[in-house]
Amino acid sequence: MRKIYTILICAIVLISCDFTKSGDQTVTEEEVMNVFNDMFYALDNDLDSFENYVTDDFLIYEIGRKFNLDEFREFIKGFGKFESNRTFKNLRINLDENSAHVSLESNGEFTLESPTPDGETYLYYEWLESAYLVKQNGELKFKFYFSQQVN
Repeated sequence: MRKIYTILICAIVLISCDFTKSGDQTVTEEEVMNVFNDMFYALDNDLDSFENYVTDDFLIYEIGRKFNLDEFREFIKGFGKFESNRTFKNLRINLDENSAHVSLESNGEFTLESPTPDGETYLYYEWLESAYLVKQNGELKFKFYFSQQVN
């Protein structure tokens, strides 16, 4: 009789478990792509709004250096005004309930209003990149970005 009660209790516990975890994800690929595209638009066109797409403790590894948000904004401002054309390919998005990881290949063409110290007004870069996004106060934001130039 005791075995029957034990089996019955185990059956009830198993039946009450939620095995549909993947359907409950609060982060979607569409949300990731929207934040991704909005962040790059801000980076290239409205640097003051860039902070809306990153966490307060945001870090980016770029050109072999580690930047926090303020340091990275100063780095970007150093290029002056520019026009950009970016392309992204081979995006892979992995989702969790409150976070996402993105890996990709990207390239960017930049036409600078003022020449660099080397006299360049056109820059072209190719990168391998990886990013970690988290939900913060209900909004998906970039917490970490890694960018390795490959050209």
